[in-house]
Amino acid sequence: MTETTGITVDVRTFAAVNAIDTCSIWNLLSSNRLFRAALRRQCFFVVAPYVRYEALDKLWTRPTTSGLEMQVELRQLLSERRGFTEETVSLEDLQAVASAPEARRLGRGEIAALALARKLRSAVLTEDQRARRAAPKVGVDVAQTTPHLLGWLLYEGELTDGDVPVVIAEHEARIEANRGRLTRFLQMIYYEACRCRLLREGLAS
Repeated sequence: MTETTGITVDVRTFAAVNAIDTCSIWNLLSSNRLFRAALRRQCFFVVAPYVRYEALDKLWTRPTTSGLEMQVELRQLLSERRGFTEETVSLEDLQAVASAPEARRLGRGEIAALALARKLRSAVLTEDQRARRAAPKVGVDVAQTTPHLLGWLLYEGELTDGDVPVVIAEHEARIEANRGRLTRFLQMIYYEACRCRLLREGLAS
């Protein structure tokens, strides 16, 4: 295990069903290589109504070509229920999370994703460190990230060392540097996946 962005990540395990927030949707869709590998491993991502609104209906102050392309892709994936599906969240579910002291500084999308994960008893996929820290306090046992997904796919052999530069290049082509690129964390999790594979194979001291 290693420490990335303040949480402990074990690339040997990954919960396949995740309630997901908006930023993680874009990070996941930014790399076709990563997303297709996740689908092959039967990962599924559940979208709360507010997260769908934030991703597809809310006006962007500065839309990008790649962002608009990913919106089209997300609409199609949701309509086909291919890797993504929608699920309602009750007002009581939202209030149960929003009223927690740990959730006071979270955005509405993160609160909605946590509320949905709590309802489904699933994991939550979020890059937001505060949301991950709040998760166990609001009844969500497992909080994961997009880099964690990459590390697990590498550990399981679904992706190889040669896929990592492709994943990073695709990600950087679609996510602007000032909009939360994950390059450093994708590289860090690659090294951790390599370390864990060596330990599994008995080649590390």
